[in-house]
Amino acid sequence: MTSFAPAAAPAAPRDRRRRLPTGPGQYLVWAAVAVLTLAPLVPLVITSLRSKPYYLPGGVFSVDAYRQLFADPAFRQAALNTAVFALTATALALLLGAAFAVLVARTDLPGRRWLGPALLAPLLIPPLGLIVGWESLYGPAGYLTQLWSKNLHLPAWNLTSLPGMSVLGAVVTLPIAYLTCKAVLDSGDGSLEDAVRASGGGTVRVLRTVTVPMLRTALLDSGMLIFTLCLEVLGIPLFLGRPAHIGFIASYLYDTWNNSAVPDPPIVSAGAILLLLVASTLLVLRGRLLRHSARYAAGTRATAPARPLELGRWRRPAATAMTGFVALTSVVPLLGLALMSSVTDLTTLVAPWRLWTAANWQQLWDDPTLHRAITDSLLVGVIGSAATVALVALATVIAHHSGFRLRRTLPALLVYPRATPGIVFGVGFFWLFLIVDWPGAMLRTSLWGELLALCVRNMTLAYIVLAPALARISPELSKAAAASGANWWTATRRITLPLLRPALLGALVLMFVTLVSDYDPVVFLTKPGTELLGTTMLQTWSKGLPGPVAAMALVQVLLVALALAAGLGWTLRRKARHA
Repeated sequence: MTSFAPAAAPAAPRDRRRRLPTGPGQYLVWAAVAVLTLAPLVPLVITSLRSKPYYLPGGVFSVDAYRQLFADPAFRQAALNTAVFALTATALALLLGAAFAVLVARTDLPGRRWLGPALLAPLLIPPLGLIVGWESLYGPAGYLTQLWSKNLHLPAWNLTSLPGMSVLGAVVTLPIAYLTCKAVLDSGDGSLEDAVRASGGGTVRVLRTVTVPMLRTALLDSGMLIFTLCLEVLGIPLFLGRPAHIGFIASYLYDTWNNSAVPDPPIVSAGAILLLLVASTLLVLRGRLLRHSARYAAGTRATAPARPLELGRWRRPAATAMTGFVALTSVVPLLGLALMSSVTDLTTLVAPWRLWTAANWQQLWDDPTLHRAITDSLLVGVIGSAATVALVALATVIAHHSGFRLRRTLPALLVYPRATPGIVFGVGFFWLFLIVDWPGAMLRTSLWGELLALCVRNMTLAYIVLAPALARISPELSKAAAASGANWWTATRRITLPLLRPALLGALVLMFVTLVSDYDPVVFLTKPGTELLGTTMLQTWSKGLPGPVAAMALVQVLLVALALAAGLGWTLRRKARHA
């Protein structure tokens, strides 16, 4: 027995490394996510309860900012406008999204294989680009508006009214309702609909008794999410609401910050806190309402899908209407955007080809601010997407494939930033960089502060891509690796992350697209020399230069298209190798 003691006592260095505790590294990842998510909100509360801005002496605890906010008629009107806009846009988005989901997933609609993906175009087109495209065609001085009213002498729509802006808000958020409802229909048991038809029920009865009730939970879920997103809308009131003097809460805070005699007034922090409270309340309410959603589910599909419902003589009209919707809401505005970027003035009085010019595009190259906005956005997109996906990937694996004691808090921390209005994060990061001297001083005056705010705000998107993919990977693989002597980090690096490679690529593409297009979290952080495409478009539009704005919007569209093409190309090559 003693002869074996000398051989067993010293362990190989590699074995010692494998047996090192994994807790400290997991705590570090958890702390990074928690600090990045919650740290901007703490100074926001503090500054909203001071009588003066943080950097001015003599400030004391006070709720005067909240009193001023509620006493301001402009804020009350902005809050009312926001509520009307959010309710109207949410109702339209749910109605159209659910209807399109049923047509694509449950009927014999012609062309549904390409019409379904085409409905997702508003998710891929940068929001400001879509808004500018709509304004160039459907605005009060828009090209199609003028053709309709002056040439055909017909009553024209008013895009700058609350109903008009609500229609655009519904178009932007409709893909959320469509995807949520379609996911339920795709996973539902089609035998229920077949049973109704077998008992003599027609298409209308099947829809009324089975299909539509099946969507109750999906409509509730997507409806609360869409309503929350509508509360934070900034681009629509700034581009379309200003001419009609219609403000929303987000634009009220933006204008108050920029136009106040006292820089960074506490009233903006108070308004941001109110938005945060409303969004958080809706998030908690959504969780409570969806706790028992299983009682409304029709069950997972274990049989073949139901036979498509026959639309009969409505097949072609329905397909035509859906094609027209896609064309009018996404394709035509993109064409209008391209047209506006290439003419001196978009007017019905002169043919566009007579006003052709390259000056708008030349200005992007000649103007250092516009040129820098493009390169900075590209830099933020590349570095930010890689860093965010790396952190979120580790946090997701810790949350769902580890024994870490705080793992259950990570999903909530990863989801919360996207449920928080972007403008709230912007104000919070401004104060955080100002209060925390290091590294706040460096971040406040550089592009890295804007990159950090954008990444934290959008880390939720990486999580919602990675979490479902991780759920399909059996944890038994990691357990087998642990049984062979590998620690958690080794199993994650050598087994879990390689299996997540397709999802990681999808998360990278989605994060790049979002970081290039987003602007809400950085409207209070932008400084001369740190311009990004979104904030520069806002500033250029306010100067009355729609041509360069349209050109910058097309640059955003081009960057998004290149990222999507790269991701799709990699996916196709991977499938070809495994075919």
